[in-house]
Amino acid sequence: MNYKQAEELLPHLPPHRWYKKSLDFLVNQKINKDNVSGVPLNPRLLESVRENGFQSPWMVMENWYPLCGSQRLRCAMELTEEQRKNTIVSVLKFDNSVWLPFYFWANKKEGSRCTHIYMQMIETIFKTLYMRQDDGSGIPMTVFETEGNELHWDVRDGNEKQP
Repeated sequence: MNYKQAEELLPHLPPHRWYKKSLDFLVNQKINKDNVSGVPLNPRLLESVRENGFQSPWMVMENWYPLCGSQRLRCAMELTEEQRKNTIVSVLKFDNSVWLPFYFWANKKEGSRCTHIYMQMIETIFKTLYMRQDDGSGIPMTVFETEGNELHWDVRDGNEKQP
């Protein structure tokens, strides 16, 4: 998707608002404390965040759980509380879960598939419009995403780590 296409789709995003929040606020949301620690730590992304800061905004659900930024939020958990309190980031927060009706589809597997497709489109629009292409030092953000996706995610891969 190119920038012009994403711009044309922007009015079709679910109702949302922009906020400025500290990393500490995001880390300390109950849903994030309970779930983001299960996101695998991407060591190179952590190094980049420590050197270059957080360059791009987050996209979160109405409960502050990240739809875009879970790997970065996992890295934030490794920072000191003072660093988290002093780092303010931009956050696009959806007002409600407009995708929720898909979970009530008679065919649960199909409903889940539709939800994932919808979420991927929202994420693509968001990333095209708002995400930096690199980390501030020249490393493409797609490198960190690829590396993170190659790590073991309990939620995706199951609780048992693969050798």
